[in-house]
Amino acid sequence: MDLLLTAGRLDPKNRDIIEEEYIEAAARRDISREAAHEAALRRAMQLFALTPEFQITNNLQLSPTVRTLPQETLPEDPEPVTGYKAIVYLFLGGGLDSFNLVVPTGGCGATNLPNQYMQVRDDVAITGGLLGITDTSGSQPCTQFGLHPSMTHVRSLYNAGEAAVMAGIGPLVEPLTKEEYEESIKEIPPALFAHNTQTDVTQTVVPQDKTANGVLGRLGDWINLQESAEIFDAYSISGSPAVLEGAPGMSRPADVLSGSGVAGLTPVGERVEKKVLELHQHDAASVFGETVSAKVSSTFSRMELLGEALQGASLSNPGCWDSANSYLAYQFRTVATVMKQRDALEAKRDVFYVEHGGYDTHSDNGPALIELLREVDNSIKCFTEELESQGIWANVTLVTASEFGRTLTSNGLGTDHGWAGNHLVMGGDVRGRRFFGQYPSDIRENAPLNIGRGRMIPTMSWDAVWHAVVQWFGLEPANIADVLPNAGNFNNLIGLNDLYRQ
Repeated sequence: MDLLLTAGRLDPKNRDIIEEEYIEAAARRDISREAAHEAALRRAMQLFALTPEFQITNNLQLSPTVRTLPQETLPEDPEPVTGYKAIVYLFLGGGLDSFNLVVPTGGCGATNLPNQYMQVRDDVAITGGLLGITDTSGSQPCTQFGLHPSMTHVRSLYNAGEAAVMAGIGPLVEPLTKEEYEESIKEIPPALFAHNTQTDVTQTVVPQDKTANGVLGRLGDWINLQESAEIFDAYSISGSPAVLEGAPGMSRPADVLSGSGVAGLTPVGERVEKKVLELHQHDAASVFGETVSAKVSSTFSRMELLGEALQGASLSNPGCWDSANSYLAYQFRTVATVMKQRDALEAKRDVFYVEHGGYDTHSDNGPALIELLREVDNSIKCFTEELESQGIWANVTLVTASEFGRTLTSNGLGTDHGWAGNHLVMGGDVRGRRFFGQYPSDIRENAPLNIGRGRMIPTMSWDAVWHAVVQWFGLEPANIADVLPNAGNFNNLIGLNDLYRQ
């Protein structure tokens, strides 16, 4: 097994640990000898896959020295945290049909955009129940729009000046016209309309670099560098997204939680937890092996700390989450619970990743989106009300995103992959009740931004909104180019004082 799984590089210390576990499992007498051998073999393979040697390609060279990790403990009487700020990134996976999230309804002058919407969208058009909002920026082709009928609470946030629309937004390397796109004059994001690639470029905001770290991961690295201390923490409530990935060794890796809090180990994981820690307990000469072992050891320690912290937290209105009754709501509940424990965790700057899937609506002309956005709205309602009760709604920015928009035209059953879309930014400090970017003034087939079937070229890159958000979060202007390498390519970046009241 050593030869097959770790190329003969298994350290003698780790060999002994795995052999002991195999012998113990093979000695079971409550099952047949053959079944005991198979169980022991499975246990050994599980441990092999969890060794540092399995994760690296050079020799580990363990030392006799047992690794010492800084022991994090929760303070008994924590000091109140001041100046706390958090970003919540809500990713709507699959490609949100965001031209049905924000719909032109009136005050459009000679463009007659509402009629265009009905004609172009055909059977996927929303014909009634839109929730009216007014754009106060004066920069859009219309003054009156409608939010999707499911977004009742978000509409109340918008009208209260705590939510804004980001219109015509999408991944870009540099500003682009239809002619430049058709003649390949400028660089465009790779693999347009592909879920995996567009998810990555949306979350890294560096489309031309497939090795780029996530925009929030880079932000965290630079916040820590500015402060010469680790004041940044990242949490994913849904997997390991690209947006939270930072440079190796720069910041603590994102903690992965779940809708029920600390995810914990599977039953199999619990059985081998002690042995896994033993496999990673010694310092290694290999920098790669040492990195792996340090991360594994610190993850177990961090999991225990977070479990203790979240177990002692209670939210103001548990019934709201139960009424919302969706996994998205439970993800937001976990975010709110972590925020509730910000004093105990000595948190200063937090980012959170929350995901909601099901938006790849090739075969849906409306009903699925109604239910999906109802879950979004109910979740945001519980979340914002909880943060208001904690007194920190003004300390939080919530940004929605999706890998791409969808075609304005119907395929007969639903819509297909597009490019530009419309999204929301919310928060108690947001200067809302207005649009940023540019909603298209013409959506017909020959329109200046339409590259076919209502796939619209973005007029605002994701750099634009992050330009304001990262500064609000505390990034110094001198470091913006390191977090947003493409920002200098655009002249329509959103300023800090444009998006925020502060």
